[in-house]
Amino acid sequence: MAKVVLPVSPVERKLPAPTWWTILAGALLLVVFAGYTVWAGVWTTAGVYLEDFRSYVATGKAVRAGTPLYEQGVSHLPTIGGTFKYTPFAAGLFVPLTAIPKLLLPLFALLVNLFSLLAVIWICLGSLGYARDNGRIAATAALTALALPLQPVLMNFTAGQVNLILLLLVLADLTGRNRWWTGAGVGLAAAIKLTPAIFVVYLLLTRRFKAAAVSVATFAATVLAGFIALPRDSAAFWAANIADPSRITGDSDATAPENQSIRGALARILDIPDVSGPIWIPIAAAVAAAAFWIALRAHRNNQELLAVSVIGALMVLVTPWTWTHYWVWFIPFFAMAATAAHNARTWYPAAALTATYLLLFSWQVGTGRKDIPLVGLVVLPENYAPPAQAAAHALYVVLGLALLLLAGVRPTWLSPPTHKS
Repeated sequence: MAKVVLPVSPVERKLPAPTWWTILAGALLLVVFAGYTVWAGVWTTAGVYLEDFRSYVATGKAVRAGTPLYEQGVSHLPTIGGTFKYTPFAAGLFVPLTAIPKLLLPLFALLVNLFSLLAVIWICLGSLGYARDNGRIAATAALTALALPLQPVLMNFTAGQVNLILLLLVLADLTGRNRWWTGAGVGLAAAIKLTPAIFVVYLLLTRRFKAAAVSVATFAATVLAGFIALPRDSAAFWAANIADPSRITGDSDATAPENQSIRGALARILDIPDVSGPIWIPIAAAVAAAAFWIALRAHRNNQELLAVSVIGALMVLVTPWTWTHYWVWFIPFFAMAATAAHNARTWYPAAALTATYLLLFSWQVGTGRKDIPLVGLVVLPENYAPPAQAAAHALYVVLGLALLLLAGVRPTWLSPPTHKS
């Protein structure tokens, strides 16, 4: 019988907490936050700030009005194709947004994402064994400040996306102590955006059958709730081909640089706008097999944050269409690498982290629609040399695969094994 290792709180470590460092970390967060408000002002002036969040509010209004959510030509939401992209249950979750005064909606979206980012960093540090003290508070503030300018994170804030919330749900659910409700966070995340259902497979492979059952039961309960509250929309959503990427992207072809998945990378390499399943699915399956093995080994070594992060990276790699803002799963790796660099006796980990950080930073590379800044090397425009474009457009996929390789070959470089207290 396979050995089962349950997540436990590792032996607590300490982070430095001199007064000057705590003040500096807080000041850094305030400066970055102030810079973000200027950035948000540019997008607000262009009329494109919080576009995804505004579609959530519009969806909540459509639910209250009884307007169809998934019918092409009938639904008129501010989305690609005019239809809602998530589950009927998610649509119900957006109804309370309609009760918030319009002027407060941007502040609400900002605070929710900021809280989620802070909580994700806090949980990552806790999973790595750091005590709940001033050192962890200062490190959380500093790492949050540094994470916000990363392109996937910044675009989540700018669009008002839900990916940081889903990341928080999964990490809080799977990296803490096992409780009777463990698995509910995964089920709830999957009930909103479907793709986190991959963590149920991880739970089964690690023989946490109760947690897997809780995940499935939570998901099933949300589907049932959707049919009770929105029967017509639920029937339309679940009867459709939910694996069809055009449901999300409309007519966008898979070669677009915004598609940072294995399918997107292959589409660009082969120059096939609609790369078929027989081409990309076997490669994705091979990557999945390797990733599950790496995660299972990390779980057995009580490196739960690493294991969960590997599955998160796998999730966005094998999704048929992966927008750049899906890659918030770089954040746990960033937290692990930062602590590893802090504890290292050589400069190599810090150099590697710095180089990777610069690759993910929101450098302005051009100007997009309505003259808004186009940021991130990953979306390098056509006025750059073709070799530079090709390398940049594969950036997140290559980094994701490199992190899986590092987790497989040198897992202790990211997450030293811990032992039960």
